[in-house]
Amino acid sequence: MRTRGGGCFQRAVAHAQNSRLGAGGSAHRQQGPAGFVEHGHHALFDLGVFRAAGGYDESFTHNEDAELDVRLRRRGARIWLTGAVRIDYHPRAAPWPLFQQYRNYGGGRARTLLLHRVRPRLRQALPLVVAPAIAALPAALIWPPAAAPALAWAGVCCAYGAAIALAQSSPCALLSGPAAMIMHAGWSLGFWTELALGRRPGRAAAARRRPEAAE
Repeated sequence: MRTRGGGCFQRAVAHAQNSRLGAGGSAHRQQGPAGFVEHGHHALFDLGVFRAAGGYDESFTHNEDAELDVRLRRRGARIWLTGAVRIDYHPRAAPWPLFQQYRNYGGGRARTLLLHRVRPRLRQALPLVVAPAIAALPAALIWPPAAAPALAWAGVCCAYGAAIALAQSSPCALLSGPAAMIMHAGWSLGFWTELALGRRPGRAAAARRRPEAAE
């Protein structure tokens, strides 16, 4: 999946999403070799396998594709990533819609992990520290070291964005660091909010975890 942008901020988001800073090395966002993956963009699938697994869980508003992929893998299916099929994706063009999108993504991912009782991968776990780091900032008024995690995160993102801008010879790419910060913050907040609410899937959603339920 190739992310492209029109305006300056949208191009910055595209640069972030095409990099490890924004996508965490997600295989379907990289231009790497073909191979089997744990999760891929759902451009094409076997309809029989899709139906046998129970299809998408319609109680999910986000992350329903990754949730389905968990069930598919548990049934013994495999997901093939190919460079022969390419999709152009245009990201959100403004900061607030981008934040809202990633807040929803984070909530959806938390719900998937709760439903299937799986641990987040490292690239998913790293952004989890962002919301607590931001929440600790007011404490820096009393104890300055409390600001260190948030400042370190902001510094890494801005430095990474500067490196992207230099590599791409794109002034707009300087905003890829702040764009990634918006994505991280939204994702982390959404994840922790969903976890705090402790919402569990309904009976129909829980039944989807069992391969025999769709047979």
